Amino acid sequence: MGIRSVCIRAGLAGLRAIYAPMKLQPLQRKVTIISRQSDVPSDDIRLLEGYFREHHPDLKVEVLCRSMERTSSLKYAFHMLRQMRSIASSAVVLLDGYCIAASVLDHRKETVIIQMWHALAAVKKFGYQTVGRPSGRSREIAELMRMHRNYDQILAMGRRTGGFFCEAFGADPEKIRLFGLPRIDLIMQENDMGSRLRSEFGIPDDKEIILYAPTFRKGEHMSAEDLIESIDPQRFTLVIRLHPLWRELGGSFSSSGKDVKLQCIVDEKYSSYDWLHACQRIITDYSALGLEAALTGKPVYYYLYDLDDYKEKVGLNIDPLEEIPEASATDGAGLSRLLAQPYDHDALRRFRDAYIDIETDRCTEKLGEYVYGTAEKIH
Repeated sequence: MGIRSVCIRAGLAGLRAIYAPMKLQPLQRKVTIISRQSDVPSDDIRLLEGYFREHHPDLKVEVLCRSMERTSSLKYAFHMLRQMRSIASSAVVLLDGYCIAASVLDHRKETVIIQMWHALAAVKKFGYQTVGRPSGRSREIAELMRMHRNYDQILAMGRRTGGFFCEAFGADPEKIRLFGLPRIDLIMQENDMGSRLRSEFGIPDDKEIILYAPTFRKGEHMSAEDLIESIDPQRFTLVIRLHPLWRELGGSFSSSGKDVKLQCIVDEKYSSYDWLHACQRIITDYSALGLEAALTGKPVYYYLYDLDDYKEKVGLNIDPLEEIPEASATDGAGLSRLLAQPYDHDALRRFRDAYIDIETDRCTEKLGEYVYGTAEKIH
């Protein structure tokens, strides 16, 4: 057994010793929502918390958001103590990713832990699907950290997606519950972001906006030259929206020494969902945004310039080149051809329907009432 494993075992033993007396506090009519995706609540968490405060003010809600990547180990350790104290008194715990405290500790029988994940789909492999791969954990560490254990229920917007989640979490299919995330309400509602962003960035009304939103690639460099050259500047304005953590974790972006910002709009102020409302077309790769965007009916294209390499390093549950070849390209020339021809909306509809089984109306309300009802039954 290596030194790292010994340290992990000792640390987990300490957490369990601290947690034992915490479980003696009374169980409350309470929902704890935990995320390590960001230091601020996501749209899903913000909408759900707002729904509870408006419709069920009797329900106590504690939201604990802290990014591990942006926080020192010591500060995150103290944050974990807050998580543990809150979990110990909660009827329901709602997660949108892996949470150490939720997975490694033994919780009271009454508490229900629900994993809602932070993406609507599982295009790329993750969790136990990537154990042993370059992008994943080792088998030893995954088992020591009880990765993705203790989930009582797992939310998914389709049965096929639910199957991928079960593989990634090492969970039984019976734990799947078909629900849409609150963000679907944002995606489907009308707003004025189109006119606002055109005005702020000086985009002419006669040009279509193309949003390029690739998946997160930790610490990788990406060249934009092939992509930019595939876009006809007379017809389109290209907007590039990278993952918020890409640059923070060492990622870089360039176009053969040229200033990318002189060739297109590289925005870090507005979210992908803001631009999704403003754009007329979307280009992505292995991001769940592709299926989210498909809900709007707008043309979605898959630019898969590193497909073979990505399959080897990470792995795919959904290969767009196989499932929607009508809208997929592996280089700029292929993408340019797709943009120049009529879009196959029927192919997009078939692709979307293969992974989305739910009704997409009132997702915040439906999930909010389900979580509230679960907490009521327990308490």
